[in-house]
Amino acid sequence: MAAVLACVATAAMTTACSSEGTDVPGKFCGALVKKSALSPLLPDGDEVKTQQDGSAATEITCSLNVDGTRVLNSTIRTLDGPLAPEDWDTALSKYKNAKKRHVSFPGTAVIGADGARITAKCQDAAPSDSLLFNIDLFGSQVENSQAGATKLQKFLEDYVPAMTKQLDCTT
Repeated sequence: MAAVLACVATAAMTTACSSEGTDVPGKFCGALVKKSALSPLLPDGDEVKTQQDGSAATEITCSLNVDGTRVLNSTIRTLDGPLAPEDWDTALSKYKNAKKRHVSFPGTAVIGADGARITAKCQDAAPSDSLLFNIDLFGSQVENSQAGATKLQKFLEDYVPAMTKQLDCTT
């Protein structure tokens, strides 16, 4: 899995957009995502750029900027065992309207209106092997409410399984 993370981390994507509202990219972090899941998280803008970086074979950071302002950030790393309870407590206190939420894939999730921490278990791997997703959402599209958390969860229900599949960690 580390080799796959390293390979994906070397790619970078840029999407230019028209001036007629924000042109929502069909990929984020190299994974196909539904435009209908991503678009509610994006403000109006003329230019959308996505970027991928990986400083190590076990971590990928992806960001999405609209008109030069960061809107979405995702950090993914491999995990060899469960997170400590205090890591979940930190996520609960960090994000607005955060709580543990049921997700459609094997794993655990704390999702708020402005970010999330998720572990997604890898299929056909050691029982402790999983990916950790730390997601941060910024800007005018953040709704600090239950509705905002629901919008972010809709995106994550699409993005996390797509990303785990791309990284050969199918959930």
